[in-house]
Amino acid sequence: MRLPTFFLAVLVLVLSLFVVSARADTTVLGSAASFAVLGGSAVTNTPTSVITGDVGIYSGTAISGFNSTAGMSTSDPQVSGTVENDTAVAEAAQASLYTAIIGLNALSSYTLSSTTLGAVTFTPGVYSISALTLNGTVTLNAGGQNNVDFIFLVGALTDNANVVLEDPGSNDGVYWVEGSSATVDGSTFVGNVLAYTSITIGPDVTITCGSALANTTAVTLDGDDTITTGCNGSPDISTSGVVEGAPGPGSAPVSTTPEPGTFALFLSGLLAVGLLTFRKSRVSSPSC
Repeated sequence: MRLPTFFLAVLVLVLSLFVVSARADTTVLGSAASFAVLGGSAVTNTPTSVITGDVGIYSGTAISGFNSTAGMSTSDPQVSGTVENDTAVAEAAQASLYTAIIGLNALSSYTLSSTTLGAVTFTPGVYSISALTLNGTVTLNAGGQNNVDFIFLVGALTDNANVVLEDPGSNDGVYWVEGSSATVDGSTFVGNVLAYTSITIGPDVTITCGSALANTTAVTLDGDDTITTGCNGSPDISTSGVVEGAPGPGSAPVSTTPEPGTFALFLSGLLAVGLLTFRKSRVSSPSC
């Protein structure tokens, strides 16, 4: 009865691999993933901003500066998604945002030594600092890897830089998690800004892949801004420390998730061994 035991072992290994894969694909933003702009108390926009994604607030005062302010999915040329003004959808998104902020802040991280950075390249990992100012050009180099994340845990963020994502793979994520507030003034920015309090987006800012999500107070767009959702890869926050911090800016990339091709290759090898074992058992079995 060695043959059934072998196939049982193969089945257990394969199922365990797919369980790990499913955990790695958990979307950290949950119900907030579709939102390009989400506020707690208010969302204020100087007209002519263009938002690709949903816009919403929950338990706040108002959404202003858009052509529609409630439940319009296609009639507002400024917003490609739905405007959710104090709705159950916005409530669920805010709950997911809070969970994401808490979960990401629980991850193990590498502490940055400087509060002001410019002309620097980061590799995937988790970084933390009490307050951070970005200047010049900040490059996030994914090294062509899939399922890697750049996570910055910051007390308060001031961005005057051009932040770019270089050599991305698929399903990569970029998160700027603020314990208080964030100000984004650089002309080009990438990533999801998750702030416990407020977010201010300066004039003529383009967030090419990301969002502005504030948990308790307001998101303010100063005009002619462009925000397109994305870069919301899938770091696993179900267990703190799953995504480890890289040794530092400019260091070798950190890969925490096997590539999809690895699973296919491993499965093919197991099936080949299984077929060979099965054939040998047929040959060696005595005839009755």
